[in-house]
Amino acid sequence: MKTLAEVPKNVVPGYLVRIEQNKPEEVEAALLRAEILYMERAPLLASTPPIALVLHGPEVEIFFRENYKRYKKIVDLAARLTAFQVVDIKICRTRLRFLEQNETNLFPFVGTVAFGPEEIARLTEEEAYVRF
Repeated sequence: MKTLAEVPKNVVPGYLVRIEQNKPEEVEAALLRAEILYMERAPLLASTPPIALVLHGPEVEIFFRENYKRYKKIVDLAARLTAFQVVDIKICRTRLRFLEQNETNLFPFVGTVAFGPEEIARLTEEEAYVRF
């Protein structure tokens, strides 16, 4: 997969955040980076869909309503960026079942996909999204 710097700005179909270490700090860093890009280069993002975050590891717990107090800073940033259509956050339903959670436990601005790794593959291989 190509990175943001390797693709001409006028041919990028979309951006995908890759979360490698499955840690809340990594999700927060990605959201902060998206916010900076939005504030500094909003026209670049205007020509693409929201930056995709497909989460399928233990970091999905950030977006459970019961954990709001613990992850308030990250959740508030994610909600704001979602409202501005800067990011699109999807949670893996397979991971939800593994954690014995369901979609109603998620914040309303978070969507779901059947299987996170499959959605990541679809975005990169079929949609040609580039790494953010």
